[in-house]
Amino acid sequence: MRYNFDGKVIIITGSSMGIGKALAFYLGKHKGKLVINGRDSAKLLSTEMELKNLGHDVISFNGDITNEVDCKNLIEISLQHYGRIDVLINNAGVSMRGTLEQLSPDVISKIFKVNTIGPVMLTQMALPHIKQSKGSIVFISSLAGLQGLPAINIYSAAKMALTAIAEALWIETKLDPIHIGIVYVGITEIEPGKTAIGADGSLIPLNERKDFSTHTTGEVAKKIAEHITYRKKKTYIGTIAKLYAFLARYFPGVLGFLVSKSYRKMDKRFQ
Repeated sequence: MRYNFDGKVIIITGSSMGIGKALAFYLGKHKGKLVINGRDSAKLLSTEMELKNLGHDVISFNGDITNEVDCKNLIEISLQHYGRIDVLINNAGVSMRGTLEQLSPDVISKIFKVNTIGPVMLTQMALPHIKQSKGSIVFISSLAGLQGLPAINIYSAAKMALTAIAEALWIETKLDPIHIGIVYVGITEIEPGKTAIGADGSLIPLNERKDFSTHTTGEVAKKIAEHITYRKKKTYIGTIAKLYAFLARYFPGVLGFLVSKSYRKMDKRFQ
């Protein structure tokens, strides 16, 4: 298919690993001008060098999207270097593990800051520039944004909040020639070294996923690129995500039953 990213300035948050990194490589391949971002300076620099070695046009910004000053600086640096912003992909996120009863209040706050508040702040700051370029703002959500999931409850709530933001923005920007979209990513491979936040705030390494329904980050990146190209409102990546969306809309009781059954199998306390 023909992509229209040639010369477009694209900000991708959380792009030093995982889906964000795969997006940077994919959109760079299609001539996008990249602004990559992450909190780990070493990983971010390594990713930037990899992209530059392939001849891609890229700059990096080492910063935390939960910090208002860092958000402002990310927008400013993008404008100073490229003079415009065409696409903002709100990809940065972090998951957690633990029942609501177990969770530290600090964990609850951090999950909302990274997955909801940060993207909202950055979107608010980028919006005037996206309107000027008639560009796109995309939120990356997940299965957890379609159904409240046990043991990742706050992550689910934070991702569900992105749907509300996207839906409100569709109405608020109806008269503006811009694209607001949200992507629900299904089961995706986990890059070595990726972590979630435990109930007490400690980092928990995530196990590698090996399943027929698991998508590579490259496959996910391609679907997100198509989502932007066709300026879609919602995209569900993978059969499981499409099934979740269908059941959540038409048979929420069935989906709740299936999630509960799966959780009971995983949690010995219910055996």
